[in-house]
Amino acid sequence: MQPASLWSAAVSAISSRTAAPRTESAAAASIAASANLADRSSISQSARDLLAAETTAAASPVSSSVVFDTNQGAVTLDIDAYFQPPAGGFTELPPLMMPSASNIKALTDHVSARMPDFLARNGIPEAPASVSYDRYGELQLPADYPYAQEFKAALADDPALARSMQTAAALSSVHVEMQKSIPFHEEYSAASSAADAAKVVAKYAWLFADNRPSASITLNFSADGKLTVSADGEAISWPAA
Repeated sequence: MQPASLWSAAVSAISSRTAAPRTESAAAASIAASANLADRSSISQSARDLLAAETTAAASPVSSSVVFDTNQGAVTLDIDAYFQPPAGGFTELPPLMMPSASNIKALTDHVSARMPDFLARNGIPEAPASVSYDRYGELQLPADYPYAQEFKAALADDPALARSMQTAAALSSVHVEMQKSIPFHEEYSAASSAADAAKVVAKYAWLFADNRPSASITLNFSADGKLTVSADGEAISWPAA
């Protein structure tokens, strides 16, 4: 590594100067000592610069800008910045993400990319097999996940990742429920008479029931953090971005 070679060179230089003949003049000794100090200062600064660069790189989260479907049309958003509100609050409301397949795919890809570093930084050996949210939006982890406390605490310190996960689940839920209504709309639009339309409404009456249960959405993680989404236990496939 570069720092090691620089320090080796410094040690060699110091040794050679230390072994210089004692007949050396006071001026020459002073010059040698000054050069030695300059070398050490330069090396020390180089080491500090290298350490700072490595620390910055390690601390920088995976971040990506993606075009999202929003209530303001197609908008390019940086996901981490979007889910990390500024300290002073928003001066205006940000675009609202729509429950489109491409938006959910972008969020799941982002969480998959961020999770390995998140686990490593927080000393968590593996991701939970699944994550879900109750009716109040509270995180639910498997009862046998041994790092539940550490995982929840780490997420509390990383609100951008926590919100990315929760939004992926929320948009997936809305998307799945919307897909259920597509056959109704197609058949209703194709009805050629009021009687046919009434039959379609009766056929899909369950869609309009107040107590109709929505699909159970689960975020599934591989041990290394790759995210997939399932609805009522069945994997959901999203089109390529």
